[in-house]
Amino acid sequence: MRINNVSSLWNLSRLRDVNRSLQKVMNQLSTGKRIPAAGYDAAGIAIANKLRAQIEGFSKALDSIAYGQNLLNTAEGGISSIQDNLQRMRELAVQAANGTLTDSERTALQEEFNQLRQQIRQTAQSTQYNTINVLQGYNGEIQTGANEGQSMEVNIPNMNPENLTANLNGTSVNLNDINISTQQGAQQAIEAIDQMINQTSGVRSSIGAYTNRLEHAMNNVANAITNMTSALSTIEDMDMAKGIMEQVRLQLLSNVTTSIMAQSRVNSANVLNLLR
Repeated sequence: MRINNVSSLWNLSRLRDVNRSLQKVMNQLSTGKRIPAAGYDAAGIAIANKLRAQIEGFSKALDSIAYGQNLLNTAEGGISSIQDNLQRMRELAVQAANGTLTDSERTALQEEFNQLRQQIRQTAQSTQYNTINVLQGYNGEIQTGANEGQSMEVNIPNMNPENLTANLNGTSVNLNDINISTQQGAQQAIEAIDQMINQTSGVRSSIGAYTNRLEHAMNNVANAITNMTSALSTIEDMDMAKGIMEQVRLQLLSNVTTSIMAQSRVNSANVLNLLR
């Protein structure tokens, strides 16, 4: 008679499989990750890495958008100052156009006019963001996404006095050409400055449009980050409740298998004792 212990060998193999599965679950629970290593889900970890790269790229794009908004705000502040100076220059032109003023009085008005013009030049040259002269003819791209080609081009014209222009009866003039020391010159200055104020208002409108576009881009990027983070969590993060239930199930299965193996050894020993 031969005593066959095949069932014990099968139970031992089963116990090893259960313990390996239990070890994997415990690793997942301890790290909080469904895929703590590539061997758990090779395809899943590849997808997770791509999603993580996109999330990090979009996070940097948010920073880029914020920097772009700061640049535009700086430029708008400078143009606002230029407009204030133009408004004051227009007031001086209106005052100088009055026929009751003497030449010496117009000369005094011209002196203030010249100082305001110089201030416009200084504002255009000194308005900087991160050492970039934003009112000296800025042309740049602001990254608005995580991938190549996802950017927005920004163009801000040069705001120096020679670039503030007007058309007077078919003749092009700039701010440097305006002189209010005579009554006729003051009359022409009023119309010219009105056109220059409109020119700067157009630039401010463009900056406002750029700013609004960046705000929409920021919202889109923020939504993309939220959605991708949720997708990454679904792939990568461990369902703790499900993991704990699986741990309990495997522990019970391991205990039962161990008990069966122990009982099998006892039965085999009893049979041998009887044969003796």
